[in-house]
Amino acid sequence: MSSFERKGGPPRSGDEESRSAAAPAVDSDSSTLLRTIEGQVIPRLLLAHRAGLPSACEPSADELRPGAAQVTEFARIVLAGDAARAHAYVEELRDLGMSAETIYLDLLAAVARHFGVLWETDQSDFVAVTVGLQRLQELAYQLSQSSAQPADAPRSGHRVLLLAMPGDQHVFGSMMVADFLRRAGWDVWDAPGANEADILSLVEHEWFAIVGVSISRPDQLESLAGFVRALRRASSNRRIGVMVGGNPFSAHPERVAMVGADTTASDGRDAVLQAERLLQLLGQRN
Repeated sequence: MSSFERKGGPPRSGDEESRSAAAPAVDSDSSTLLRTIEGQVIPRLLLAHRAGLPSACEPSADELRPGAAQVTEFARIVLAGDAARAHAYVEELRDLGMSAETIYLDLLAAVARHFGVLWETDQSDFVAVTVGLQRLQELAYQLSQSSAQPADAPRSGHRVLLLAMPGDQHVFGSMMVADFLRRAGWDVWDAPGANEADILSLVEHEWFAIVGVSISRPDQLESLAGFVRALRRASSNRRIGVMVGGNPFSAHPERVAMVGADTTASDGRDAVLQAERLLQLLGQRN
């Protein structure tokens, strides 16, 4: 591995200018696969309005991050199906001092987008890309386990429920967001595979400060708006905060208010910041 880049402070604003070298720009609305990748695999990565990062989550000025060459190289390794080599590659980055957060956001997520570009430009077929995405999810899980830091003890009033819109799945992005929030001292709950009735029953009987909901397609916006209204009605916390994410909000931040939510976040780091800000806004600190 060579030609690593160094971070010069927090990521730049806009649509992740610092990551644009990893893959050519592609209209996410031009193919179902690209919408799926950005909506399900990295739903919180490319939102248009990114706030500054909290100091606790800011990368150091001299931290290494992968460049375009590393993204391309790692994509080849993953597509080749060499799990041992892929794991060793990630471990080498860790040994070089690269943080788990940087590997999540600047390598794994960038490779996921790169897979979409390979398919869009007929350099790889749908099956290979789908299998590659599954391997990325497995690597992300391994990374979260091997790099787990002792999380802060969950703080009073800091309980969050993360879920995909019932009937949808956002494994990769939700897993990253959950990991960041746990490290920041949040008591993170999830409800994989739960239907709407199960979720509404959960928020009725358990107190949550915030519920985070992800969607992958614009045609889910109307259903999401109804779901948010139902969440607020059912919640035992009458001032519950709602954070939404997913590709439909990328270039349309106005949709946050349209579905009745309070905020959105660009990635795991930003989710921590937005959750803390929302908690302060709602006056829910104990």
